[in-house]
Amino acid sequence: MVVVAAVDQSADAQQIIDEGLALAEALDEPLHVVHAVDSPEFAELQREHVSGTSDEEGVLRRRQLAEQRLRELVGDLDERIEIAGLDGEPADSIVDYARERDARYVVLGARQRSPAGKALFGSVAQSVILSLDRPTVVV
Repeated sequence: MVVVAAVDQSADAQQIIDEGLALAEALDEPLHVVHAVDSPEFAELQREHVSGTSDEEGVLRRRQLAEQRLRELVGDLDERIEIAGLDGEPADSIVDYARERDARYVVLGARQRSPAGKALFGSVAQSVILSLDRPTVVV
């Protein structure tokens, strides 16, 4: 079993990682830090990458991009932390990853939105909580 900490590029990413690490250490489980890149975000980053290179170095892959962003967040990795870039819709990717690895807990952040905002735009945290059959910690 593992503890999965799902982060995005929000300001609370480090807090989610820290909470996940504390939980993983308390349970003597490894921590997997994941980041999912959806299609609109990937398309924008792809454009930035291509326009920023003189020889069009190639096409970025979503998982590689997500892992690169995680390395920046996590810093020096140790044996307690594994990172994984996910591609696709964030909630579905997080749920699939947690199920495939039989996660003991999932740690994630939640943005404050009005009820109307949640109804119109959805919530990754809400979707993950409703879709998983295991404990979820919301930071």
